[in-house]
Amino acid sequence: MKVVFNIVIVLCCLTSFAQEQKVIYEKTENDLVKATYYFDDNNSVIQKEGFFNNKGKLHGTWTNYNAEGNKTIIATYNNGIKEGVWTFIKNDKISLVTYKNNKITNVEEKQLVIQ
Repeated sequence: MKVVFNIVIVLCCLTSFAQEQKVIYEKTENDLVKATYYFDDNNSVIQKEGFFNNKGKLHGTWTNYNAEGNKTIIATYNNGIKEGVWTFIKNDKISLVTYKNNKITNVEEKQLVIQ
């Protein structure tokens, strides 16, 4: 009986953590699909959003957000390849990482001045 009880407890714990992430896909005019992902624990706050091309590869601008809705990453893809300047925003610092053909070509860090 004790074994059955332990199995039931484990199954209950597993199912409570098995939430599915809410994702909305929208087709755009230029043959891209906009994907909007929401946080698992809050289906009204966007976690990240961006575009897929008609081959299913990341394309264009992708933006990540924290749980408060603030931007944390702004990235650019070209047919699934990292391209251009990516912006990483952390508390008091912004990192600008330049990609060309999936390779990092430059990194700059700037301090944020908070007044």
